[in-house]
Amino acid sequence: MNYRSFIFLALGLSFTSRSSAQELVIPDSLPQIQIDVDSLSARPLELSARRLERIDSLAEAGLRMGAYPGCQIFALHEGQVIYDRAFGSMTKLGGKGEDPTNIYTLYDLASVTKAAATTPALMLLVSERKVKLNAPLLTYLPETGGTLLGMVTVRQLLLHQSGLPAGINFYTDLIDTASYEGALIRYKAFSGGVPLVGKAWGNPNFRFLDEYIAMKRSEKHALRFSRNKYIAPDFKERMMERLLNVRVSSNKSYRYSDLNFLLLQQIIERVSGQSLDSFVEERLFRPIGARLYYCPLEHGVKAEAIAPAQDDRFLRGEVLRGTVDDETAACLGGVSGNAGLFGSARELAKVAQLLLQEGKWEGKTIIPERTVRLFTETLGDGGIRALGFDKPRRSGGPTGALASSRTYGHLGFTGTCFWVDPEYDLVFVFLSNRTYPSRQNTLLMRERLRQQLQDLLYEAMGIFSPRE
Repeated sequence: MNYRSFIFLALGLSFTSRSSAQELVIPDSLPQIQIDVDSLSARPLELSARRLERIDSLAEAGLRMGAYPGCQIFALHEGQVIYDRAFGSMTKLGGKGEDPTNIYTLYDLASVTKAAATTPALMLLVSERKVKLNAPLLTYLPETGGTLLGMVTVRQLLLHQSGLPAGINFYTDLIDTASYEGALIRYKAFSGGVPLVGKAWGNPNFRFLDEYIAMKRSEKHALRFSRNKYIAPDFKERMMERLLNVRVSSNKSYRYSDLNFLLLQQIIERVSGQSLDSFVEERLFRPIGARLYYCPLEHGVKAEAIAPAQDDRFLRGEVLRGTVDDETAACLGGVSGNAGLFGSARELAKVAQLLLQEGKWEGKTIIPERTVRLFTETLGDGGIRALGFDKPRRSGGPTGALASSRTYGHLGFTGTCFWVDPEYDLVFVFLSNRTYPSRQNTLLMRERLRQQLQDLLYEAMGIFSPRE
């Protein structure tokens, strides 16, 4: 990527940006920089402006149908910004509110964290031969020795072929079981219950154990659980105890599990001697100038610059704005291998572009080319996963139909995604907070809006044939 392209990606206002029409809310730690718009590269001539406008129309249709309060869409082709727009509101479904989103708004990236932070961190350690893909977990976490968990390999964790269940409700260990009546979680509606995910309902009338949760930060309760609650760091030990006792299936076919990336986080931290957030900031984000954050409130980012992820009326009893939506990540103080990263579409695109450039940035090698290829081209069960990345399917699946079979990236629960397509030298990023105010809102997935928007971008490039 040349200097002009880098400035365009990092700071510029693209030809499609609407941000000048609204007052930008920019985090204190992300100072506004004056840009000479005339010096920026124009879009490639082969792109159809009329077809690009169809992306606008579909994004706005998503607002009207209530699929999300607001969203960002960002795309790079051959290192040039070809689309950069923000739509709607941070908080009001229908897209009209007093707090419009903009190109600087930070979103909770949810499981995109797996592919934008945890997996690149593993790439670095594998390239340095500090971690081996075929090594069993007990090599790096000796406490797993003598268990089936200890025999699971790093490769199996990355491919979601570990035999581990989808997840564990670790947060139940934070709650005083004597403080509520009946079941904490039920699978049918009940008076006073709060709808959760799917058919689950939660009983919000409980009390946290003082041992783990407090309303004020202290030496004992040092990590942020939510904006107004703090968690004891030693709860991580309790989480590891539950992981050590989890049932590991002998069936190693594909099953998506957040637990895989909790364990990968532990490997990264044990081997590097650093916390995951410190490691990726030092080795990945800072070298490419990507303003991506775990725990953005701790970095001086104002809550008003962050799109809220959820009005959590069950567990944390507050709007989650700047604190991670994912409960497991919250139990780790917001820094987790499965979720926890925050950022804007243009900042996330820098990590995607780094991968597309096979680990090179401004003439420097951040991740060795052979390692990027190893992770992005090694396929698991059924070819639906690479090492740490999701892949297209023969039909349906997480990507649009026009994305090539070489495409890789990841979806996020809050309504996010990024996709890298080496075949067409293309990066596509979509961010939203479809979970606000409620996780019950599944219109984004039901209508496959992310996939449709991605396909419209390909059509604007003159690509109309679905992958084989």
